[in-house]
Amino acid sequence: MVHALKTKKKLGFVDNTLEMLSREKDPSHFKLWNQCNSMILSWLSHSIKADIVVGVINVKIVCQVWEDLRDQFGQKNVPTIFQIQKAIATMSQVCNQTKEHQIEKEEDKLMQFLMGLNDSFKTIRYNILVMNHLPNVRQTYSLIVQEETQQQMNSDPGENFSIAASRHQCRVYLPIGSNQKCDKTGHTEDRFRIKNGTWNSNGRNGQQ
Repeated sequence: MVHALKTKKKLGFVDNTLEMLSREKDPSHFKLWNQCNSMILSWLSHSIKADIVVGVINVKIVCQVWEDLRDQFGQKNVPTIFQIQKAIATMSQVCNQTKEHQIEKEEDKLMQFLMGLNDSFKTIRYNILVMNHLPNVRQTYSLIVQEETQQQMNSDPGENFSIAASRHQCRVYLPIGSNQKCDKTGHTEDRFRIKNGTWNSNGRNGQQ
């Protein structure tokens, strides 16, 4: 309230540094003073609880209202402060318990997910369980997908055959029946790759 009154340049009305003007001696300035006094009274009455307003509503000068409120509530109420601090601490404990409960729920979801994996993922499952900070289910799912992709790459016989075959193909073509050897591989014509097939030892075109 003090900060608000300073901003409006009205603090002098409540701390009594701006004295009340006389209606008889200076009626024009008294009218302005009275207008500001009534405005600040309205601010105060709308800023305090209704049961407190009842005790000050009949006071007509704002500095008197301010003094009355200071007398009632300006002293420290240690028991009340204790109760407020206790309530805050209790609310903080409840919030912490809620957070811990949420972490436990996330761990339960993770355990359920890991238990549903088959034995081909037992290595990655063990690695996840021994982590200092367990990932959440979404992060764990991403790790499992990567592991599954790696397993497929390591176990795909078609891919392995293609890689091996590409390393041993002859890059020259010889007449059918020729017994000349390939200068790159040392293979005879029965091992040469011609167009879409390979020539066997009988001179027939065998498809791969």
